[in-house]
Amino acid sequence: DKHTITRGFEKFAFPKIVRVLGSDDLILKQKGLLGAAELLATGESGAQCLEAGICKAITTLLEDQDELVRERAAAALEVTAHSAAGCDYILADGAVEKLVKMLDDTSMEVRDAAYSALVEAASRSVHVQRALVDQETLPPLVKKAVAEETGRSSMALELLRCCLSGVRDDAVQALLVCDAIRDIKPLLELDDPAVLEGATSVIALLCVPFEGKEEAVRVGCTPALVKLLQDELDSVKSNALSAIMYMTIAKSGKVAVVEAGGIPPIIQLLDIDDEKVLINVLQVVTNMAEYPKGRELLQVASTSLDYLMSHHAALIQRYAAQAKRHVDFKELPYPQLRGEAR
Repeated sequence: DKHTITRGFEKFAFPKIVRVLGSDDLILKQKGLLGAAELLATGESGAQCLEAGICKAITTLLEDQDELVRERAAAALEVTAHSAAGCDYILADGAVEKLVKMLDDTSMEVRDAAYSALVEAASRSVHVQRALVDQETLPPLVKKAVAEETGRSSMALELLRCCLSGVRDDAVQALLVCDAIRDIKPLLELDDPAVLEGATSVIALLCVPFEGKEEAVRVGCTPALVKLLQDELDSVKSNALSAIMYMTIAKSGKVAVVEAGGIPPIIQLLDIDDEKVLINVLQVVTNMAEYPKGRELLQVASTSLDYLMSHHAALIQRYAAQAKRHVDFKELPYPQLRGEAR
């Protein structure tokens, strides 16, 4: 059978699979890509495949006329991206640009495979993240996150999150300029856990700089984020809390949280047995207590704060003590500070 692919012996296996991928025979290419993914999945074989030029051969097939070949080529690159060396080859061989173009492929299966490969590479390589930012991929990704079906929408959001985590300043700037917070905001009201997790994570990262905090308040993210503090999924709850933590550093954020009825759900989170969540919620309490109306509404949290000041983790104790001082604040202690001294 001319379509049977036998594995070459030891070191001859790797140049052979590269030759198979360069064949004009469609069936051989389709089968060869499955074999390539299998070889790339094992450490030593994968390294030798890369040295033999397999990544370049696979990258060429990303533009093949056959949908199955394109899909399997992208899937093979997802496996390639499991190692740092694989990511370097993906970059050097120009696969990132081609995978980005495949996000608009007519085949939904090809799009899915391209998203998976890009997410895998971006989650492991800051150089891939940098390439995505430099190629101005992020603004179109925001549009895709909003327009795609939920499965691909969550992948687009994950790709944005990877870039924001790795090359934060440039990625944030690129996204704030294209009104990403405004465009992503409607996703906060969907009923899909993966989309909610992605949308809250991206908005939280965009709220780190001052412009992001103000923009999130201005476009009306606060009510949706407050509602998500009671979400069933812990990661969504935690991401929404992180966004609120950053937003309430600004006065506009404090006012918006009070107006959105955010104090009761924030107080409820003081009872959660998760140290990361507790640190964030205690910081939110501290932030909100700097605003008189927020401080007034937080008085009922005094008992919970007293309890957390005896928490087994020293860091929680310190954050709780700081929050308690802010909540218990009454007035400036000296006439000079109150402006009464002459």
